[in-house]
Amino acid sequence: MKRSSDLLAGLDDIDWAALGHAYGSAEDVPGQLRTVCGPDQEARESACRSLFGNIFHQGTRYSASPYAVPFLTRIAVAGPAGARADALMLLTRLAVDWHDEYDLPLGINTAAWRAAAISPEETMRW
Repeated sequence: MKRSSDLLAGLDDIDWAALGHAYGSAEDVPGQLRTVCGPDQEARESACRSLFGNIFHQGTRYSASPYAVPFLTRIAVAGPAGARADALMLLTRLAVDWHDEYDLPLGINTAAWRAAAISPEETMRW
């Protein structure tokens, strides 16, 4: 796991109070992200639930949602083991939707997506 300061680099550069989520100002999002990176598993799980309800409430995205994505991505890749799956789930829901059948009645053909994706090596050359 990376240090939380690495995972959350740039967090305080965002004017979260000027952004919104399901319950108003997003000024609580940085604290939730910090807690997600913390050592207390119960607190991490609670913060993940709060983030999910705040920045992706019943399938709605808010002005704060895209600003949380880089941090959630870092957490999904290198955060505390207990937070990685939750961060990935939230990222997936932000990208796809609450229920796949809302927007993707035929589901997601992940095998085709993987086949069409550029390999990491090609991406680095590009």
